[in-house]
Amino acid sequence: MKLRTDPRPLYVQAEEALHELLSTRYRAGDRLPPEPQLAEELGISRSTLREAMRSFEDRGLISRRQGVGTFVTAPTRDDVIESGLESLESLDALARRKGLDISDRDVEIAAGTADDEVAERLRLPAGAPVVSVVRTKIADGQPVAHIVDIVPAAIVGLDELRAGFRGSVLDFLLERGAPPLVYAWARINSTAAGPALGQRLGVAPSAPLLLIEESLYAADNVPVGFARNYFIPSYFQFHVIRRIGG
Repeated sequence: MKLRTDPRPLYVQAEEALHELLSTRYRAGDRLPPEPQLAEELGISRSTLREAMRSFEDRGLISRRQGVGTFVTAPTRDDVIESGLESLESLDALARRKGLDISDRDVEIAAGTADDEVAERLRLPAGAPVVSVVRTKIADGQPVAHIVDIVPAAIVGLDELRAGFRGSVLDFLLERGAPPLVYAWARINSTAAGPALGQRLGVAPSAPLLLIEESLYAADNVPVGFARNYFIPSYFQFHVIRRIGG
């Protein structure tokens, strides 16, 4: 699994690796190997494995039977993109790691001006110049998400973004290295697709979508990007590891 070479937190990697095992090697009702064997196979400690398995048990994917073993209780889909929200990664990176073919449809990269909401998110005057990237994400031939990214024109110009865009504004900014990204703030909601998004994603206007609105920040808490990500829920499973705090 090569977990040790991955820079993400080990418990996040362990959950992803365990999910891969469930989706590729086991069916509902199968008993999992003993914890020492699983931990050795994944190259992690038993405590890290237990943390991942507790999360899976809470989500109903496995069940523990005292004195008998741990069993798979729900089938997993190979086309579901699962990720922890603790680490920020592009949808393209998540899909590629899952082995899915990811592409863009109806890409629109255009110059515009910030409306009141975008201006507030990016701390710009209303009407300030911005560059937007709108596209529908296709995974293995199926529309799975619709993404709108907006960046200040003072940070990235229209021509540069058109020349360097390869599917992800986040990846573009990371590869560019300037300004260096420090963190992101995200808000998660549900929303109805509506006629326009429904047509883009091939779902009914009343279909529920998962909406993640996200702001990217550079040093000194300077916002450098704002995104609206609309996901078809059946293709995604997002989770958060919540630790007990003081």
